[in-house]
Amino acid sequence: MQTPTHIQRVTFLFLFFITTLMLGLVLWPFWTQLFLAFLLASVFYPVYSRLNSAIRPWGAATLTCLLITLCIFFPLLFCIGALSVEIPAMITLIKGNEILSLFQNDLHSKSLIHQGQTLLGELGVYFNLDRLTGLIAELSTTAALFIYNQVSGWATNILRFVLQFVIVIIGVFFLLIEFDRLINFLLRLSPLPASQNRSLIARFSSISGVLLIGNSLSGVLQGICGGIYFAAMGLTSPVLWGSVMAVVAFMPIVGVGLVLLPAALILLLTGNSWQALSTVLFYLLLTFIVDYLIKPRFIGNQAKLPPLLVLLSIIGGMSLSGLIGIIYGPLTVTAFFTLVDMYLLEYQPYFDYREPGDGS
Repeated sequence: MQTPTHIQRVTFLFLFFITTLMLGLVLWPFWTQLFLAFLLASVFYPVYSRLNSAIRPWGAATLTCLLITLCIFFPLLFCIGALSVEIPAMITLIKGNEILSLFQNDLHSKSLIHQGQTLLGELGVYFNLDRLTGLIAELSTTAALFIYNQVSGWATNILRFVLQFVIVIIGVFFLLIEFDRLINFLLRLSPLPASQNRSLIARFSSISGVLLIGNSLSGVLQGICGGIYFAAMGLTSPVLWGSVMAVVAFMPIVGVGLVLLPAALILLLTGNSWQALSTVLFYLLLTFIVDYLIKPRFIGNQAKLPPLLVLLSIIGGMSLSGLIGIIYGPLTVTAFFTLVDMYLLEYQPYFDYREPGDGS
């Protein structure tokens, strides 16, 4: 084989860069769908492999895609249908200031609040009840409007959601069939040693399973339990708040407390002390069961990431990419720590310029 000249190599690299850039621009509108398709394909590949041992690849891929649709699509459609009823009702209350007036009247009618106000006054601490209720109602209104703006897009763009989901499923179908060839192709492209490439792929597959199976199942469980609890206590919009709990359950440290603890505080301020206490106990019990009994069985030691860093990565990922940032953030942290481990094991000796005896 004739060795290419310098100008030929430069020309090839230029053309390769231009075509790669154009391909990226063409596929960029579908980046999120392709990313989700790759994650789902990597998570459900063991199911596909087991089916493929008995039937043809296209049949196994079809059954796997049907399973994904049953697990994800129909529950989401149910939530969207219920939210399309609950959200307009809540937004009507918010815009009409009915929540604020009801909350103020309820607080003023509770003797416990006035006793607490008198006791704090004797200690030299004074607060205006109207300002307190206004602040709480304003915070509640802001939170509800934010949730409305985020969720109403899903409820009013069902056709767009269905089309995006179809793109994801089509991507999963072809990725399942070509998964081994795609991985081998990526391994050939990478200049890293094969062992390091496989370590990266294994780590990403592991954390993808943790995020999509372990955290998703625990989030759905907490959302369902929260919605049932809200309905049993007679609180408004149980499906809405259950859906919010399912999302915030991905966040370590805070989790469903972002919903249940403010709800308990509002119940306490309105004089429903027993309901407030039961809400706190429900939060503690649910967190203990999910985080210390159920989630470790799914996750185990696969995701050894600092909880605070995971929390910040989720918040940062959502601010940059929306709801999909729940997955982007932790995956970015995983990539960083995987490369750090690889650096310490493989590359640190080649970058260590310290003189002998300078310390460890």
